[in-house]
Amino acid sequence: MVRGIFFGLAAAAALMLAATAQGETSSPAASDREVARDDEIRELQRQLAVVLEELDRLRIGMAVPEEPELKSVFGLGPAASKVYGAAHGISIGGYAEGVYRNQVSDASGDGEDLADFVRMVLYFGYKFSDRILFNTELEFEHASTSKEGEVSVEFASLEFLLRPELNVRAGLLLIPMGFLNEIHEPPFYYGTQRPEPERQIIPTTWRENGVGIFGTIGETLSYRAYVVNGFDASDFSSSGLRGGRQKGSEAKANDLAFVARVDVDPAPGVRVGGSYYTGNSGQDDPDDVGVPDVRTTIWEIHGDYRRENLHLRALYTEARVGDAGELSSALGLASSEPVAERMIGGYVELAYEVMSLLFPSSEKSLTPFFRFEYLDTQDRIPRGFTRDRTKPRRLFIPGIQFKPHPNVVLKLDYRNIDTWEGNTADELNLGFGLVF
Repeated sequence: MVRGIFFGLAAAAALMLAATAQGETSSPAASDREVARDDEIRELQRQLAVVLEELDRLRIGMAVPEEPELKSVFGLGPAASKVYGAAHGISIGGYAEGVYRNQVSDASGDGEDLADFVRMVLYFGYKFSDRILFNTELEFEHASTSKEGEVSVEFASLEFLLRPELNVRAGLLLIPMGFLNEIHEPPFYYGTQRPEPERQIIPTTWRENGVGIFGTIGETLSYRAYVVNGFDASDFSSSGLRGGRQKGSEAKANDLAFVARVDVDPAPGVRVGGSYYTGNSGQDDPDDVGVPDVRTTIWEIHGDYRRENLHLRALYTEARVGDAGELSSALGLASSEPVAERMIGGYVELAYEVMSLLFPSSEKSLTPFFRFEYLDTQDRIPRGFTRDRTKPRRLFIPGIQFKPHPNVVLKLDYRNIDTWEGNTADELNLGFGLVF
C-alpha cells in the first residue's frame, strides 16, 4: 500500500511537471526552463526511489520471520541457540512452564497440593557480527516477586566465534554438567520436574561468573572448558550442594574452580560423555569463622541413545566435599544433618513415541516414559556425625507427554518417592511447557 501511494505521487508529479513543460513556448528561454524541469523530474524520481528502498528495508525488518526448526548449538537449549542462526542484530526466544501437583500417600498429613506458574523465560541475543555475539536468559520465577517469585539472569555470555574448533565465552556461564543444566527447556526433557540427581548434586540451574573455551572437532566431538568462581560452602547442607551456588550476584571469588566437559557421538543417535568440576569452596571469607578450604569435586558420566521412536538416557554423578566434618562444625549443623563427604546419584530413563505408529506424517507426538532415580546426599559422612537417613531416596516415575506441536508439550507423571526413614508424599503432576 505504501509503495502504491509513493508510486502514485511520483507519477502525478511527473505528469504535472511534464504538462507544465509542454505548455511553454519553444523560445531559448523556454528550452532552458524545460531542461531544468526535466532535471527536477529526474531528481524527484531518484529521491522517491531512495524512499521506497528504505521503506522496503523497514518492512522486512518489522516482519515476523517464519519460525525455523529449533536446534541446540554449542551446548545450549534449542530456543537459547536462536542467536547463532540470526544474520545480524537482535534475536528473541523464550520458554514457559506451569504445573499442578497433587500430594498423595502422605502418612504425616502435612502434604500440600500446589498450582504454580513455575517460570517464564525470555532469551535476548544480539549478533554484532559473524564472530561476535551476546546471549542472555532472563527468568521470572513463580509469577510474582510479591510472593515467592524472583527475577534472575540465568546466563549472560559474550562470545567470540573464532572457528568451529575454538571459540571463547565470558560472562555468567551455565556450568556444562549433566543433561539439563544447559538444556533445561521443558519440551526437551521428560517429566514435570527435573531429575533429583541433577537438582541436588549437579545443582540446576547452576551458573557462575567465568571465562572459557568451547567448540566442536569434526562431526563427533564437542567440548567446553571454563574457569569460574567457586561455590560458597557456607550454604552447603545435608541435602546437597544446591545452596552453594552464587549465581553471579557479587560472587565471592577468592577461590576459583575449573570445569570441563566432553561429548562424543560414535554412531548416529548415540552420545556418550562426561564432565568434571573441581575447586575450593571456602572462599577465605573472614565472616565465615572456621570455614576451611572445602575442596569440592563433582564428576558425572552420561549416555543418550535415540533410534527411531526409542529414547534411552542414563546418568551417574558423584560429589566429594573435603573438610566436611570441620565445615559442618563451623556451620553449627546438627550432628544428624552434616554436610557429607560423598554424595551420589543417578538415573535411567526409557521413552517410546507411539503417535507416529498410527499417524506417520503427523508432527504431533505421544510418548510414554519411565524414569528410575537414586539419590543419596549422605552416602559417606564425616566421623563423629550421624547419617540423616531421610536423605537417601529412590524415585519411580512413570509418565506420558503429548506434543501437539514440536515446541509445545503437555505432561502427566506420578512420582513414587521411597526414603529409608520417614514419610515423603508421592506426587501426581500435570504440567505444560513451551519454547519459542
